Amino acid sequence: MEQLTYTGPGSAEQLPDVLKKWAPEKILLVRGKNSYTKCGAANIMERSKEVLACQLTEFCEFSENPQYEDVKKGLTLVRQFQPDVIIGIGGGSVMDMAKLLRFFYSYDYNEDFSRFDKKEGIIPLVVLPTTSGTGSESTHFAVVYRNKVKYSVAHADVLPDVAVADPRFTYSNPAYLTACSGFDALAQAVEAFWNVNATDESDRYACRAIPLLRSNLLAGVNHPSDEVRNKLSEGAFWAGKAINITKTTAPHAFSYPFTAYYGLPHGHAVAVTFPFFLQYNYPGPEKRLNPKLDASGYKEKMDKLYAMLNVNSVVTAFDDMTGFIRQLSLGFKCPENYAPQIILEHVNLQRLSNNPVIPDRELIRDFIFSLKTI
Repeated sequence: MEQLTYTGPGSAEQLPDVLKKWAPEKILLVRGKNSYTKCGAANIMERSKEVLACQLTEFCEFSENPQYEDVKKGLTLVRQFQPDVIIGIGGGSVMDMAKLLRFFYSYDYNEDFSRFDKKEGIIPLVVLPTTSGTGSESTHFAVVYRNKVKYSVAHADVLPDVAVADPRFTYSNPAYLTACSGFDALAQAVEAFWNVNATDESDRYACRAIPLLRSNLLAGVNHPSDEVRNKLSEGAFWAGKAINITKTTAPHAFSYPFTAYYGLPHGHAVAVTFPFFLQYNYPGPEKRLNPKLDASGYKEKMDKLYAMLNVNSVVTAFDDMTGFIRQLSLGFKCPENYAPQIILEHVNLQRLSNNPVIPDRELIRDFIFSLKTI
């Protein structure tokens, strides 16, 4: 499916016209609890409702990292209400929830969400992100947690029909949310670029995203302006386009147990191991490069990546990125109940397999066990 996209300040004003082609009588709105009103999306949604003269039902009572129990609650509402269109307005968790409800309404699935059988026609889905980071508006996968295990539901019909990325919805985001979502976007772009599944197309998207995010994220957190927010929104959009092709790698693979067991927001959780893998993934004689990659070409990519990230060399990569993360106030101090074995036991192996350098189990284990602060 070819997704329609609308980006830039004011793009959300096109929402009524976007919806008209489906002439919906009933719309299910999946939204955040507080951000929906604060960011101005409620006003645009109200105008759309008036123009279309349609019935609107809202679903917002669910956790931040979508839980399977919440998805089941939402599906009950979808079956009762029978919407003509689903709209998701919010951060990554909200958009994932909207994507999951649309998809699971139309598909049966197995225990680990790896096999799907279509049973119903697909409901049109429109999403409007209110953060600059997750890229969920541009991807064909959605995250769901069940019993503290993270699953990624991947299918062409998970991709929204329309994505409207209006940066005005991010203008009032607090500093910490900006840092978490923005760093997640930066990590996605980087991970797409060094990925074993990288293509010329994903590289183009990543190379548009990385400079925009790296050069504007500190200002977006510490001295935000509308112009900076616009650039972060654009960077996040391109990062989402890149990761939709490649999927993520080691920093994301290790992030999920930090979220599930220690409550770290996703982007913050990604930042915990990112400096380590930024240094680890630089090629060297003691490392085993994934056989899918060309050694000389990969080294050139990593040199280009370091330049885009303002990293001086492989020797300083860990410290350079750690300093950047601390300036974003995303430093990490291990909680008293930190159990390294839990992290190692719940790494997402599928995401880890996309990493360019084959993981050295002992080296990574030593890092996770020695982790105290960044």
